[in-house]
Amino acid sequence: MSFIHYLFLGHFEHDGEVVQFAKSPSDPVYRPVILRPLDMEATKAVLREMKGADVGDLAFPDDWMIWLDDGYLICDKYTRNPQAIHFIACLVERTRCDIYDVSAHCEITLHDWLAVTHSYAKP
Repeated sequence: MSFIHYLFLGHFEHDGEVVQFAKSPSDPVYRPVILRPLDMEATKAVLREMKGADVGDLAFPDDWMIWLDDGYLICDKYTRNPQAIHFIACLVERTRCDIYDVSAHCEITLHDWLAVTHSYAKP
């Protein structure tokens, strides 16, 4: 059995050094509190650069394992897909968004995530 370890990419509210989470009245699941949504135009621009085509909506390739959720993105921490890795790195650099490691309950730097991902993705 394998487990997917998720990252949240976005601009989140913090309580000190910790990302705040809250439930809404209509959804019992705790989600990160958004300071401001990701810049969708910047996200589309990076996606367009990666896919080499006009991107009318944010339809990520299924094998990237990236989803949009109410102002932030969710992705697989240990993706082996080089295009997904490149997209995430470019997006974080362009938007200066936070990377929140859900399983570790903390933020991580792009450098640290790339180091883990690249070592994990090697054959």
